Amino acid sequence: MVAEVAEAGAEDGAGAQLDIEEPWDGYDRMTAEEISAALAGASREAVAAVQLYEAVGKGRDSVLEAAERRLHDLTPPPKQNR
Repeated sequence: MVAEVAEAGAEDGAGAQLDIEEPWDGYDRMTAEEISAALAGASREAVAAVQLYEAVGKGRDSVLEAAERRLHDLTPPPKQNR
């Protein structure tokens, strides 16, 4: 005889849970404009943290666009072969 056993709630399916902390202290109290200004001098790591946090949170287009601009600024131009 075989019995099927599962934990309560397993019928909803397995799923990963990911908790993402704010990119820096005070981030959640900042406006989109303040975050965009802070990104102007941010490291690649900080920019990536902002992108992830915004993607799963508020998803503010202006912040995500500022992050993309900063990444572009941090990316060196491709070398040209001569």
